[in-house]
Amino acid sequence: MNTGQPPLNRRGLLGVAAALLLPARLRAADPAQPTDPADPIRLGTSTPGGGFAQYGEQLALRVNARAGRTVLQALPTRGTAENLALLRSGQLDAGLVQGTVASEVLAQGPGSGLRILWAMYPSPGMLAVPAASPHRRLEDLRGRKVVFGVRSSGLVTLGRQVFDGIGLDIDRDLQAVYVEQAADSPRRVLAGEAEALWGAGEGWPGFLQLAQAPGGARFLGPQPEQIGGILRRHPLLRAMEVAPGAYPGIDAPLATVGSVNLVLVRADLDPARVRSVLPLLEAASAELAATLPQAAFGTRANTLASAPSADLLHPGLRP
Repeated sequence: MNTGQPPLNRRGLLGVAAALLLPARLRAADPAQPTDPADPIRLGTSTPGGGFAQYGEQLALRVNARAGRTVLQALPTRGTAENLALLRSGQLDAGLVQGTVASEVLAQGPGSGLRILWAMYPSPGMLAVPAASPHRRLEDLRGRKVVFGVRSSGLVTLGRQVFDGIGLDIDRDLQAVYVEQAADSPRRVLAGEAEALWGAGEGWPGFLQLAQAPGGARFLGPQPEQIGGILRRHPLLRAMEVAPGAYPGIDAPLATVGSVNLVLVRADLDPARVRSVLPLLEAASAELAATLPQAAFGTRANTLASAPSADLLHPGLRP
């Protein structure tokens, strides 16, 4: 019988099956049903052991403690790419998104269907090698195994852009290693299965594990003369500097590039829900900074300053 609809191909059938197997907490909301303002905001984070997972879980813990109920529900995902897909399908209300990818999405303007809720923290990109390694520059890793993380994460996007800016393709010119879980990244280097670990930001769990291991770590960024070329090729990146002491092994300011990570939400998220969570986010970010110093960046002022234009802020956040 011809129904007038094209038959589902294998990918389509798998997609339907996957949707049916989704847990209730990640099923798409029915647009015909009004959202209860008391429902928690579903926040996509990343794989366990990743920096986004750590940040999202701790932020939700503090927000909920202040509210006395579950206002923010941190949910593990595969990171930036999956968070964006789940936001667009209505299976998430909010998602942690790596800064460069967020900038690319926001460059589409209001038509993207996504808006800024909160500025998380800057993510300066760096490469970590064991302190005894002979490698001193990013280009020294040509032909070597480098762990870049979960393939769908924003960290991989950042690494790809930084190396592209110095004329290297991470899949062709390096032996890029991808993992299923962020927690596996430092283990590969510590086990001698790779020579370096790519990452970003302060307090990143993978870097901490490598820096605190016997022998310690050394951190590499682009050479100062390379930074201009990277920014010209990838203008959504920003010049950044990592402060001495950010990790054991960083004894002087480390120049590099990076971006500001953002919490993006669906444009149709109820403004009343956004307004109610904003003071909790700011207070929780200040508390979280005691254990994750980079979280101190999360203020309303920094969020407003991180928006390319006011119409990309969620209406509940606009002054």
